[in-house]
Amino acid sequence: MSTGGQQSPDDTLYNLLPAVYRIRDAQQGYPLRTLLRAIAGQVGEFAADIGHLYDNWFIETCDDDLVPYFAELVGLSLGPSLPTSAGAAGSGTDATWRRAQVADAITDRSRKGSFSVLEQLAAQATGWPARAIELRRMALATQSARMPDVGRRRLTDLADMEALELLTTPLSDAAPLTDVRRLSSHRTPGTIDPSAVAVWLWRLVSDRVSRAPAASAGEENCYTFDQLGRDLPLAVIPAGDPASAPSTELDVAMTITRRALELRLEDYYGPGRSICLYRGGEPVPRAQIVVADLSRWQERTPEGRVSVDPLLGRIAFPARHPPEEEISVTCARLGIGAIGGGSYPRPLPATTAAVYPVGPGGHASIRLAVAAWRTASQHGDTPSAVIEITDDGVYREHLDIRLAAGEQLEIRAAQGRRPVIIPVETGGGRPDRLRVRGADDLGAAKGPSFRLDGIWVARHSLDLYGGFAGVELRHCTLVPASGLPGTEPHEERHLPSLVVHGMPCPITISSSVIGKIRVESPETGFEPLPLKICDSVLDASDLHERAVLGADGRPAWVRLSLSRATVLGGAEVHSAGLVEDSILTGALDCERRQAGDVRFCYLGPGSRTPRRANCQPDAALARARTQTARGTPAAGDRGRLEALTVARLVPRFDSVQFGRPAYARLAGDAAPELTHGAHDEGELGAYHDLWQRLRVADLRTQLQQFVPPGVDIDIRFAT
Repeated sequence: MSTGGQQSPDDTLYNLLPAVYRIRDAQQGYPLRTLLRAIAGQVGEFAADIGHLYDNWFIETCDDDLVPYFAELVGLSLGPSLPTSAGAAGSGTDATWRRAQVADAITDRSRKGSFSVLEQLAAQATGWPARAIELRRMALATQSARMPDVGRRRLTDLADMEALELLTTPLSDAAPLTDVRRLSSHRTPGTIDPSAVAVWLWRLVSDRVSRAPAASAGEENCYTFDQLGRDLPLAVIPAGDPASAPSTELDVAMTITRRALELRLEDYYGPGRSICLYRGGEPVPRAQIVVADLSRWQERTPEGRVSVDPLLGRIAFPARHPPEEEISVTCARLGIGAIGGGSYPRPLPATTAAVYPVGPGGHASIRLAVAAWRTASQHGDTPSAVIEITDDGVYREHLDIRLAAGEQLEIRAAQGRRPVIIPVETGGGRPDRLRVRGADDLGAAKGPSFRLDGIWVARHSLDLYGGFAGVELRHCTLVPASGLPGTEPHEERHLPSLVVHGMPCPITISSSVIGKIRVESPETGFEPLPLKICDSVLDASDLHERAVLGADGRPAWVRLSLSRATVLGGAEVHSAGLVEDSILTGALDCERRQAGDVRFCYLGPGSRTPRRANCQPDAALARARTQTARGTPAAGDRGRLEALTVARLVPRFDSVQFGRPAYARLAGDAAPELTHGAHDEGELGAYHDLWQRLRVADLRTQLQQFVPPGVDIDIRFAT
């Protein structure tokens, strides 16, 4: 019998009533159904709350803040949680590793003393591939007649070139002589301690490109794997399970040597492997590949063959038979990940704008995608657009994009892609600028918005004109001038990567690598331009040059804010906002110092800033002066102590050359005031949110619980 009225999902309770009550309720205008609908809503919330409480009974589904309580129940000592900034690549992975440690705690204790549990702990605590090695089994020992299984190792055969390539690496099978020094000695660490265990970690990752065009090296038959023409070593794309311990060099991200490629070409080369060459879209057969030293491009390539140098990332075809087809490559290089764009996963903001793909199956160029958006906007209301590049191509285009008031444009790379934009002049092919123009006169209208996400811009600068509501660069690389080949002349090394022409709008740069920033804006008519940089590297191509500067040698008309940034150089600005957890190798010179907050930073000598708090080398010098004040040292001794303190705190990096594997990463012997100097005791600079030092410290604590008494254990880094 029909009761009439509109049915609703909240009528579950109402439908359980006898039909007679529903009929009478319909006759009176459904007051009972209205009441039961309200009650059903509360019942649904109550059922959801019960389900949530049930999920909190299990480590796999509980809330993040309950993980420490589960760890306490199983007697596991977890290190502090590692918060990440909003939108950082890899955010949330720490919570996954912590859950895995708690879930496997009881199983791990039953496997105490085994190397597999050490490797699993290392992988869970750090997120890096790990391998534990019992050094007693590796050391060379005299063979015993009574115990033939002891001392059967022998020295490396000098004719075994593959074994020689792996010497000094954790994957080597060589039998070195015993070293009685403790492996974890803070003075002079040993190498092969028979009573020790070494845990090796691979911190670098493979940044992969797939079917990207090779760059010409000047000759018709010479190319480089790198799309910018740089000489970069090729790396292994790991094929194994990241959670399992690496057993061969194919399981971890490491440099491919010439000898390894020559001996095991079938393991490294081919579709689906670490290296592959494509000629006209077809892969070059493995039988045609020749491994050679192309350091001077003098190696003669036989006819019908292709020479490859993995250490320099170079390709050479026969001089008399250069290729007429397009040459593309699949390869990888070593990197830290997390910033600058690349194959690592990055969060993509949700959008409701129309998406115009560029690449295979989409538009052939960015200009055509912009034109398609303009055509669509003429026939409808489409003020927002997303131009998504779906491949690892190099786009040599003349781009002069003009945005009207209220429009929003985003140019981004698809997930896992790393496209490169090289601005060129129309027709001539010479380097040009990537120009984006906003509204000339905002008036009462809202200005346009522009965003770059996951894009590389090389050879020339990104120029911004006019007024915008906001400009954002996320996971981008505006290649510094020193990062390109052929930029040795002094004037070329000073070219900026970002030029701002009179923009009264905020600019936000996050998780990016940027060269010099030059602001050419008038100093009257509007407030200083807000420039916020976080989780990024700002490279002036010289550690003592200015990375942020104005026109004609004047301070940049900006209010600079830095959070977790590494500035390879200094900055000369109008004023500072919030500057924290950052490193500036040069001086930070603020023209106005009455406002602003500078804290937990390293600042180069000669810095003039607002009042500083917990900054280096100021804090270390204050402690040194306090210590010397307790005695009566001579003036020369006091000055010498201060000079030594300043020299000790100078930042040391694994590399300051753009493109190198550990670019802008603090070296292992950097001062503790820098490696633990942030407000949360993290590392200063762009790699703060990776928490590398804290992960290693947490791992050291956990490993001590799983080794037998008297066994020395130490952590070492393969990359």
